[in-house]
This record gives sequence, C-alpha cells and structure tokens, in this order.
Amino acid sequence: MLNSMAFLKYSKSERWIAVLLLPPFAVIANILLFGSRYFQSLSGFLTATLITLAVIFLVYVSCGMVAVIFLHKYPKYSQTFKRIGFSLIAYILMMAAGVSLLFWGYDYLGFLGFTMDYKSYFWTLMIGFACNLLATSFNEGATFYEKWRVLVDEAEQLKKENLQSQLEGLKGQVNPHFLFNSLNSLSSLISEDPEKAEKFLDEMSKVYRYMLRTNEDGLTTLETELQFIQSYFHLLKTRYGDGLDMELKIDEKLLHYLIPPLTLQILVENAVKHNMILRDSPLVIQLLTTNSRKLIVTNNLQRKNRMVFSNKVGLNNIHNKYRLMKQEEILIRDDGKEFAVIVPLIQP
Repeated sequence: MLNSMAFLKYSKSERWIAVLLLPPFAVIANILLFGSRYFQSLSGFLTATLITLAVIFLVYVSCGMVAVIFLHKYPKYSQTFKRIGFSLIAYILMMAAGVSLLFWGYDYLGFLGFTMDYKSYFWTLMIGFACNLLATSFNEGATFYEKWRVLVDEAEQLKKENLQSQLEGLKGQVNPHFLFNSLNSLSSLISEDPEKAEKFLDEMSKVYRYMLRTNEDGLTTLETELQFIQSYFHLLKTRYGDGLDMELKIDEKLLHYLIPPLTLQILVENAVKHNMILRDSPLVIQLLTTNSRKLIVTNNLQRKNRMVFSNKVGLNNIHNKYRLMKQEEILIRDDGKEFAVIVPLIQP
C-alpha cells in the first residue's frame, strides 16, 4: 500500500529535507499568522501547528511530484537550468496557493481570532520563497551527488569488467594448450613453408599486441576490432585448416562505430570451443552488420558429443559492459541449427 511519503522520490535525501525545513516554516508561518495568540494554549498551538504543517506538507509533496515530472522531461545535464527554472515557477505558485489557503481559511474560520493581515501575508510569502530556494538547492545538490556516485560506481564496475575481459582473453590466448598449439603450428610451418611461418608469426604478434594495448581502452572501433579478429582467426585457420571458415559481411559505413574490445575474440572463441570442427563439415562463423546498426556473430551448430564446461564468463562480461554503459543489451539466439549473438554498435 502506498503512503504519502512514497511520492518523495526526487532524491534519497528529500524526506530529510522535508523534516529539516517544513516544521520550522510551519512555526514561523503561524507566528506571522497569529502572533502571541499562537502560544496562549497548548491545544491551540498543536491544532494550528498540525493544520499548517499538513497544508505545507501537501504543497511539498506536490512540488516533489512536479520535480519528478520535470526531471523526466528535461533529463540531460544541459537542461539543468531550464528544469530548475520551470520547477521554481511551479513551486512558487503552489507555495503561494498553500499560504493563501492558510490565510484565507483561518480568516474565514476566525481561528484563534485571526483576521486577514496583508503585511504578514507578504512576509510569509517571502519566507516561503526563501524556503523554496533552500529546498530546491538541497534537492538539486543531493540529486547531483547521487548521480555522481552512481556514475563513479558504474565507471569502477565497468573498469573491473574491462579488466576481467582482458584477463579472460589473455588467459584464453596464453594458456599452455593454446601456446603449445600455436608454437607447434609455427614449428611445422618453419620447415614446410617459411613464408607462411613468417606470416603466422606476424599475425601472432599482432594478436598479443592488441590484447595488451586494449588494457588502456574502454571502446574501440569496429574496424580495429575486425583487423584484430582476422589476425586471431589466421592462427585458428592455420591450426584447423579447411575445418574452419569465417565470412565477413560488414557495411563500411559502420566501421567507425564503437564496440568493447575483445568482443569478437570472445564470441569466435566460444564458437570454436563448443563446436566440432571437421573438414567434411566445416564450422562457419559469420560476422555481418544490419541496417539497424547491429553486429551479428553467428555460427552453424555442430555441438561436441562430450560436454564442454562453460561458465559463460565471456558472454556475461559483454552483457555487463553494455549494461554499465547504458546501451542496448546483447541478444542471444539459438534455434538448434544456428547460434547467434547480436551486438549493438555504439555511435561515436
């Protein structure tokens, strides 16, 4: 069940700001309204305080709702002054309506012998205006701090995800099996075809150079990532031969778009890890872009007969990066014949 305080969601500190500002304003307003009569009896003091505080609280809650509406309408940092300006106008109008309700209401009821006093009315409006400025300043400051903390925390988390991705990529590349297989392939090529061995060694150095350099980069261009994955695939192709193939269908207009580094390496590695690679039935990995600025990495399914352990760390890393950057989520499609991962491209 919702309570009235549930409307105060502009900032986490809004309730405390209400506690700090509303009771003093209610007391000051009542002093201006009733003068010494405000303190003549305990029942009169409590009744006047509760009524005035209730009206002011309703105004404050209404202002909070308006603040949330303007926050959604003008969410950008560049729109801050416009949002605050429109909000202040609305706050002042609602505050004036609340103060007028109190003065005219008490005058109509003759509560505690009150009669309309325009001088007190004017000063109550001025104090209300000052309280509006204070409340707005406190709320905007609290909101800015909260957003800043969220950004800092997300940046730290994204940094961890990047480092984890780098680590997983490096582990995949420098583990003994991969290193042994790569060196074995290189050793065979040296005696069989020195020219291919030189090419293999050159591509291998590009792979490691890129892996080490991406520790400093949060995003890279699709073009750079494709250059890397072709070097990486060259190593795989040398090892598996006709059992492995890769097709590229990339729109050149999207080459300058951005993508988290090592995304393609993780997806290609997963395809090789979980599928059989046979000369008579090659594993075909396709990389293609769509008109909706998506990159699709797909492969035909030839699942290995034996179970291959997978903790899905790679896919989770990619997913977390996009989530922390507040981008569209990656999509995974598996129809039993084809496995595809759809990765949004980030506009620079």
